[in-house]
Formats: sequence, C-alpha cells, structure tokens
Amino acid sequence: MKIGENMHVTAIILAGGVGKRFGLDVPKQFVKLAGKPIISHTIDIFEKNSMIKEIIIVVNKEYYNYLNNLVKSGHDSNKIKIVVGGDTRQESSFNGLLACSKSTTHVLIHDAVRPFIDQEIIYECILKLEEYDAIDVCIDSSDTLVEINENNEIIKIPNRTSIKRGQTPQAFKFDVIFNAHKICQSKGIQNSTDDCNLVLQSNLCKIHVINGSNHNIKITNPIDISIAEKIFQIREKKSQLLSYDDLLHKLNNKVIVVVGGSSGIGKSICEIGNKLGSVTIPLSRSNGFDVRNPETIKFHLSKIYKKYERIDAVVICAAILHRNKFENFTDDEIRELIEINLTGNAYVAKYSIPYLKKTNGKLVFFASSSYYKGRGEYSTYSATKAGIVNLMQSLSEELEDKVSVLAINPQRTKTPLRTRNFGDEDIDTLLSADFVALSTLNSIAKEGNNGCIIDIRLSDEKKGSLKYNE
Repeated sequence: MKIGENMHVTAIILAGGVGKRFGLDVPKQFVKLAGKPIISHTIDIFEKNSMIKEIIIVVNKEYYNYLNNLVKSGHDSNKIKIVVGGDTRQESSFNGLLACSKSTTHVLIHDAVRPFIDQEIIYECILKLEEYDAIDVCIDSSDTLVEINENNEIIKIPNRTSIKRGQTPQAFKFDVIFNAHKICQSKGIQNSTDDCNLVLQSNLCKIHVINGSNHNIKITNPIDISIAEKIFQIREKKSQLLSYDDLLHKLNNKVIVVVGGSSGIGKSICEIGNKLGSVTIPLSRSNGFDVRNPETIKFHLSKIYKKYERIDAVVICAAILHRNKFENFTDDEIRELIEINLTGNAYVAKYSIPYLKKTNGKLVFFASSSYYKGRGEYSTYSATKAGIVNLMQSLSEELEDKVSVLAINPQRTKTPLRTRNFGDEDIDTLLSADFVALSTLNSIAKEGNNGCIIDIRLSDEKKGSLKYNE
C-alpha cells in the first residue's frame, strides 16, 4: 500500500495576518520575494505535492479579492478554496477546518509566511499520520530561552536540551484537531497561537515531533525579507544517490550533451554516463565547439538532434579560472572569464532550451562555493559563478513544468583546471571528478530538483556508499 493511499489530505494555509509589525501597506504574506508574493511561493509547494488533495487559504476579508485574483492568475484555482479568517489565529484555523470538504481525513496547517517548507517534511508529516493522530514540526533551539514575570525579571531558565522551537506545518487527523478546537472553545480558550497546543489542552492524544529545517523560517519582521532573499540565493540540496539499478533504468538511452566534455568532470560524466546506458556527447574546443560563438552552438545542437531525434539533458561544464589581484588582471583575461564562464554558458542555455522543452529535459549548470561569497584573487571568476546561479534560478521559474534547471555545486575537485591553478594537492582533501560526475548523472535521473543547487561534499564521497565506475 502506498503512503497516504487511504487519506484525503487537505492543506490549510493561514494568511489572515495584517502585518502590523511589518510596517508596510500590505500584509507580509503579499510582500514580494524573489519576484512574486511570499504566499505564492508557499502555495506552489503544496500545489506540487501529489498527496495534497485540496488547499484551503484563510485570509483577512479586506484582502479576499486580492488573493482571489492572485490565485486565478498563477495557481490551480480548481484545487484551492479561499475563506475569510477570524479575529485570531485560532479562529482562522477553525474557519479553515470548517471549509474542508467532507472527504477530508487529515489536515496540514501551515503559516503562509513560511515559504521554504521542504517537500520531504510534508511527506514525513503524512507518513507519520499513519502512526500518530497529531504531528508537530520542530527544530533545536540554539539560544537559551528564559521565562520572565510582569516586572521583566527572569523566573525560570528551562534546560535547553529539552526545548525545541515549533514550526509548521502541523499535521492532524481531521476529527482530532476539529474536536480539540471545540473542546478548547468550551473551556474559554480563545487565543491560542498554536494548533498543537489545542490538542495538548484537550488531552486527546500524544503529539509526535519530527525534525524541521533551519531554512523554514517564518517571515515576521522586515529584516526577515533580507534573510529570505539570501536563503533563495544559497539554498542547497544535498545529492542523495540512487541505486545503480535505478540509474541504469532512468538513464538508459537518454541523450546527454556535455559541454566541456573533453576533460575533468565533463569527461567523467561522458565516460560514466555511457557505462550507465546513456548516449553522452562531449562538446569542446577539441571538436570545434566554442561557447562564445552562437553559430557553432546552434550547428552542433541541431546536428545532434537530427541524429538522435531528442536531447534529454544538456550539462554545461565549460569554465576557466585565472587567479590574480583584480588590478593586475589584463583586459583580455577579464573578458575571457566573462565570455566563457557566463556569456558562453548563457548562449548554450538559450539554444538548448527549444530541444529540452520537447523532452521535459534537464539543463544543468556548474556553480562554485565562491558564488555566494567573492574571494580575493577570484574576483571575476566569483562574479561569473554568482551570475550562473542567478541565471539558473531565473530560468527555473521561466521554464517550470517544461525544463528542469539546476546547478551542481561541488566542493574542491581534482581536475586539470584545479591542478593548473593550485599545483599538486593532498588528494584526500579533494573530491574526485568521477564522484562529482556520478552525482551530476544522479541529479539528471531524479525528479523534483528544478531550481535547486545540488551540493556535493567531500564527506559524501568519503562514506564510499556507492561507486558506479565499475
């Protein structure tokens, strides 16, 4: 039996706040983040989860029409129902429960201003609902918490090891949370800021806790917008390798174009990809391909498509590195870095997209840890990698549901490019090109990573759990 097969799960998104602490003309859930309202990012996550059958959004009556237009223009309005909230969070939550369809068996209640909730957490909530009647999502507290009295004096400092910080979603069997609300209303409890607290006060069942995420922040104050923008920029997803058999199945006969495929990571992608049954085609200056020349890009992609009648993935590994103090760079070195690492990558992406749309394919860039913090003597290189990540993120929004766009972000890797710039280094401190290639092919095979930065760490390779270059 599949997880949640006998469940009808409804997500209730609470968006009834008016944002008094935010100090803006619109409530915080409608403030734009990475190009669209915060609440749209949150809705997207639940819309994309196949286990969520319906979505109820609870909103302040003054913004009902605004939200209704937002949903109609950018979301699946057939799956979403909007209802007016109450004067308190507790009332709004109850209104959301009242709006659920009669077939609802379980609910997830989530804050609209937590746009970074992971699909993995949602799935785990639903999985645990097969064992428990109530689920809370929490993270460890890195700060010491204190309890004070009305005179602002500390009266208690709880042991931090037993204290966690609550997040959302909170998940419940529908009857449990509905009855908890009714019991608490009868007790005169009217302003609870937490649904699990209502279950606790009602003594209806035990509440199981699962681990949340430090990225799953609640946007409450203006400074949180800046933090959220940074999370969008640096959000990474660790590469979790599929089994050898799964890779063979998913990559068999896939046509993968590897730009920069004659050496380093690109060469390893081609070699291992071929062993896994894919058709990997290296493009580089050695076979007349130049990322700086749009005409050669169009020529080679057209030639490949005519021969194989499909392109399933394009991996862009092409990059160069010059190290120097910025004032000592020659004009030609600066120009070459930008033309190959950024402009050339953009050209390849542009002319690959029409082919990838036909196969719902993958467009894979390569980032670097220097994309989120520029380093001395890497100035132009760092700037190009920051540009690559922003290009990837923009394209992932533009091409959503048509092409999956992602970036591979490996730690220091043993490649000819690195050796030329740093000389011989302790091999135990470097990733192997083969492992990075495996992780890249794994990302091509997996679903659900559009817009992600796939983080590849040395510690992952050291575990030695999987090796496919047999």
